[in-house]
Amino acid sequence: MTLLTRLLFTLPFQLSSFNFKLSIMYVIEVIPLARGIHSGTLSYYSSVAYPIGSLLSIPVRQKEIRALVTKVEHLSAAKTAVRAATFTLRRLPEQSNTSTVPSALVNTALALSRELPATLGSILYTLLPNEIREGKATFDPDESPAVSTDTPEVTVLTAPLGDRLDIYRRRIREAFAHRGSVMIVVPASAYLERLSESLSQGISERMVVFSPTFSAKKIARAYQELGDLSTSKLIITTPAHAFIDRHDIVEIIIDQSRSPHYRGRVRPYIDIREALKKLAVQTGRRLMLGDVLPSPEDEWKRRNEIYETEGESPRRLNFDSRFKVIKQKDKPTGETPFCLFSSELESAIEKTLAEKGRVFLYSARRGIAPVVACADCGSIFRCPDSGTPYSLFRTMENGEEKRWFLSSTSGRRVKAAETCPVCSSWRLRERGIGIQHIYDDLLQRYDVDRIVLFDHTTAKTPRRAAELVYDFYDKKGSILLGTAMTLPYLEEPVDLSAIVSADAARTVPTWRADEEFFALLLALREITTDTVMVQTRTDVDDILEYAKTGQIERFFNDELELCQALNYPPFSYFVHLTISGPSESLRPLEAELTGVLSDWSIVFYSAPESQRSQTVRYGLIKIPSASWPDVRLMDTLRTLPPNVRIEINPAKIV
Repeated sequence: MTLLTRLLFTLPFQLSSFNFKLSIMYVIEVIPLARGIHSGTLSYYSSVAYPIGSLLSIPVRQKEIRALVTKVEHLSAAKTAVRAATFTLRRLPEQSNTSTVPSALVNTALALSRELPATLGSILYTLLPNEIREGKATFDPDESPAVSTDTPEVTVLTAPLGDRLDIYRRRIREAFAHRGSVMIVVPASAYLERLSESLSQGISERMVVFSPTFSAKKIARAYQELGDLSTSKLIITTPAHAFIDRHDIVEIIIDQSRSPHYRGRVRPYIDIREALKKLAVQTGRRLMLGDVLPSPEDEWKRRNEIYETEGESPRRLNFDSRFKVIKQKDKPTGETPFCLFSSELESAIEKTLAEKGRVFLYSARRGIAPVVACADCGSIFRCPDSGTPYSLFRTMENGEEKRWFLSSTSGRRVKAAETCPVCSSWRLRERGIGIQHIYDDLLQRYDVDRIVLFDHTTAKTPRRAAELVYDFYDKKGSILLGTAMTLPYLEEPVDLSAIVSADAARTVPTWRADEEFFALLLALREITTDTVMVQTRTDVDDILEYAKTGQIERFFNDELELCQALNYPPFSYFVHLTISGPSESLRPLEAELTGVLSDWSIVFYSAPESQRSQTVRYGLIKIPSASWPDVRLMDTLRTLPPNVRIEINPAKIV
């Protein structure tokens, strides 16, 4: 670069003083793709006019990150803005590896930005597969044709897995007959193998599978197969690769569409299902939502003909398994210990094992106990980061048992205390039933070789999880004890399944508690050939009766009626704020938020686990569905400091 050019870009611009060929220079405006909350755009000068939508590497604070080109203009056209700028333009390094993001995906991110308090860059960062963000893979150069449609064609399919697979096969055949491809999205990698095996018959050479658990070499091979445009494909993926693209995709199927795994757990908390619906608007693709139990929001839209119905919506589901509720009435005393297993469940387990059958026992809580408290002062051991109660669990290291406190919210793990930090008492008490507590009870009843424990301490990797389930199915007359993380791996039926404590399974701090519990009961009925048994110490209610008879229509009637009475989704949208810290420091922040959001009647309340030293305060705004999206509210939320967590329609509001 000549001295004249250096002066031009390091001093305030006096373009009229130079005779310089500005026509070969361009101002490139980009949006950084970053997970954080970086706002605004960045500008660079370049001798190359990179097309809008290009992915480039840009220098930011002595490191390089990926960015999306949003605007390109000649330097001569931008001279007024450049002259008025208070900063110095940096030169954009020459790019050796560029690719282009399809306009449909950019428009999808723009549509999401109207409903999320996040920047376009952070939304695109979340949607783009990691390999494309890093420049290791590119999109199909033949972009999907632009389609102008107000609403996508969305179909709701309510059926057990076997029936859903039959319909998926039919839709795949229809698409292939018209030289179209189909994408099926599953909520987690554990579901990939079962679905791919079930659908691969006769089309295995035309099937492409993506998983975040694949090696780099296997992922590269999947991209290579995806790029083969000579034949249409069946693409099966998790949310991590749900926005790879082929111009010939005609339908997207979201299986197990009610699953909470489709919702992001980090900023900007994107619901992948909503993003795929917006992508369908941009591309004109059909969208199918399949599950044994749709979400109440999807069911409401189906009933109001916003979504279509695949086939006939069943009023009730028929299962081969029987359903039995066991009301436990025993009460522990000084002489009579607490009994985890009723005599009925114990007899059923003994009979199943004697007949070489398989038993699955469901535990709602991990560890030894979900809560540890001091018997003298009542203090509960809590995580200082999240304020939530610690779970107590154990590990075995070199044959020695070690006990730990674990927060399921923050992930913090510390050595379990032996005394109360408040009053120094040694009388610490475990409250609640954890899976390791149930495991200890089983060891007193059955041989250890019969029992397979499946939880976060034993199934630490997908490979180890698969090995545990293989061991269970490989043994006749075996027991699998697991938490909710076990369900995706149960690819074959079991003879007997049981919920050890329905009361623990229902005490989940979410406004979707009944929905989650009902879905669990249906899932167990679906994988069980003989009997599903549910132990409870409370009275039998409608949820258990509906699960016994498979009456999903009556369940939705009750659920939607209650949601309407409480003004919950789908009748409104939740905007949920979380702030935490010492109570003294939160007061001015809460007052500021109340003032800024006064137009939307925000209500603040404390989390149940809050303490003075670590207070957690929630703020809730309800926006009527007819007024959504509220663009002004989103713009206001983007101005809030980063220590305010903001989620739209979260599962937990307390």
